[in-house]
Amino acid sequence: MDIQLVINKPLLRAYFDFLFTQDESGNYGIGRASDFGKILCSFVRYTSQKPEPIPEAVNLTLPKSDGLKNAANYYMRYSREDLIRINDLLEVFFNIDFDRYYLKGKKLGLLQKHIIESFIISRNLTNLMHDHETLKKKEYREELRLLKERCGMLTRKAYYRNEKIESGMQNILVN
Repeated sequence: MDIQLVINKPLLRAYFDFLFTQDESGNYGIGRASDFGKILCSFVRYTSQKPEPIPEAVNLTLPKSDGLKNAANYYMRYSREDLIRINDLLEVFFNIDFDRYYLKGKKLGLLQKHIIESFIISRNLTNLMHDHETLKKKEYREELRLLKERCGMLTRKAYYRNEKIESGMQNILVN
């Protein structure tokens, strides 16, 4: 039960290599034991015509399961919209994995550079070894967003307190 998947970004392609292993024929064995494997199985569409081979696509071998009972009778494919959703979900999985790893490293008191290098090596994203600036920038943007969010919260809190104090002073002066 084979199907083709196009992964748009090289970073996500490398991360996909971390998530799933290739067999000797070059197909990725997808299992329903992993969360992303379940996602890949859930987007499958059936067709009676054999889909055209896509040169940049990776080939997946899906498991036989209750959700894919009819797969043996048809060809399988992902629609264009499904491919966009799957790529978005793969990016979400990557971001969650990276964020969790980064926060664990920070709690241990490790330097940002060491955390990022360890993440790259542990996920076998070695093609990023020379370009870990991408992950650094991602983390910087996230920290900047959180800083702005916290600053906004403090500003609102200070404004609320100020209004309470000012209105309290008005009540004291009027009485």
